[in-house]
Amino acid sequence: MSMTLLDQFLAGERSPYVRELLNSALEAVKAGTEPSKRRFEFNRFDGAIDAEKKDAMLEDLLDATDAGKQTVAL
Repeated sequence: MSMTLLDQFLAGERSPYVRELLNSALEAVKAGTEPSKRRFEFNRFDGAIDAEKKDAMLEDLLDATDAGKQTVAL
């Protein structure tokens, strides 16, 4: 069974630092203390949170095809 892009991100990038970074960004966006759109750069992945659309986008920098992008609802 192949892993989704989100599964790959979690397997490769998950750490206490990344978890805290994303959690604090989500809380700040929800509270309105940060811009409604935030971008993140990790080792292999880029990510974006869009509070207006209520979604997050994950992009695999090593895969330029459509399979290298995944959007998830917040």
